[in-house]
Amino acid sequence: MKTVFVDTNIVLDVLLQNEDLWQGSRRILKFAETGRIKAYVSASSITDIFYVATKKLPISVARSAIENLVKIFEIVSIGKEDLQGALTLPILDYEDALQAWCAKKIGADVLITRDTKGFAKINIRAISPEEFEE
Repeated sequence: MKTVFVDTNIVLDVLLQNEDLWQGSRRILKFAETGRIKAYVSASSITDIFYVATKKLPISVARSAIENLVKIFEIVSIGKEDLQGALTLPILDYEDALQAWCAKKIGADVLITRDTKGFAKINIRAISPEEFEE
């Protein structure tokens, strides 16, 4: 079974049903939900997802989404060492650096994201949901 780190944008694709993107991302969430992959998100992703969701959806829908996410994903905790470690990565976008750090921390086989270019300078395979194979 593959260990997969899922970037925030993948979950938001599904939750907000982003045009032409959400179906590929939904496939990844389905794999996680059915136990076909061991899927992780960072604790910061959960708060970011909630924040973005409440800007576009009723708060009750956002809360329900978070309840479901914590059931199907393993959550990567973030502490001081992680925040400092992310600063050492050659990624300008700190949020991406923290995601990459978390993916490395859990030994992910792959990082699934819509922003593969943002992770090009690190030693972890970053792919789109459509590129993912079990």
